[in-house]
Amino acid sequence: MIKLRRGLKGIFSARLAGRLKQEQGIGLAETLVAVSILAIALAGFMTALSTGMLAIGVQDEQTVAYRLAETQIETIKAATYDASGASYAAVAAPGGYTLTKAINSSLYGNTDIQKITVNVMRGANTILTLEDYKVNR
Repeated sequence: MIKLRRGLKGIFSARLAGRLKQEQGIGLAETLVAVSILAIALAGFMTALSTGMLAIGVQDEQTVAYRLAETQIETIKAATYDASGASYAAVAAPGGYTLTKAINSSLYGNTDIQKITVNVMRGANTILTLEDYKVNR
């Protein structure tokens, strides 16, 4: 039984040695093609990642601007009606954002309705303008 195992081992070793002698390995051209394909795929992935990060930044900025404008309008609508609109409180904006409000008190010649316009700016750029109405009830 021991001789049989050694014999089989010798046969497999001879076959493996024969196959290894026939192998020539990977050439320089194949290696360069593989590395080029990998580089192109990596460049595409990095471009997609960069574009995604920029889109997320813009979306975050727009979400903050919308929430600020919505909060300002709801604060004004919850306040007691002021015909001049001067007493409505301003919402504090986080760093980098500026919030402006405009109240048009004589809309269509009626002093019981006001048009509220809220602008949210970041730096010198206006990100969002939101409008709504307040009625004296």
